[in-house]
Amino acid sequence: MLLVEDHMTDVLLLRELLSLMAVAWTLEDVPTFAEAVGRWPGGAFDLLVVDLNLPDGQGLELLARALELASGVPVVVLSGHQHPGLAAQAVQLGARGYVIKDLEAAEQLHDIVAQLT
Repeated sequence: MLLVEDHMTDVLLLRELLSLMAVAWTLEDVPTFAEAVGRWPGGAFDLLVVDLNLPDGQGLELLARALELASGVPVVVLSGHQHPGLAAQAVQLGARGYVIKDLEAAEQLHDIVAQLT
């Protein structure tokens, strides 16, 4: 999984929550979308998780770029904002889920991945 998240606290929290769940995922993280683009071709990732508020992109425009980059690989939005309208739009555009950055984020990601297999 490639996580595109610019707040290290959120990255560390997600890593810790996944660890507590004993999920054996390989999680790589980058703080910008540009770095994700650079890492994607050789990474062979099976999931792209992207925050919609990054230094080099925001909102649905950023999601559209992420979906294009992923090219068929599932994309999940990770957001600090509970926004049902935006979540619905994200899924309509092609995101496989919209996960809120909270203590249940790892469990929600796990459930989304389980549905993909």
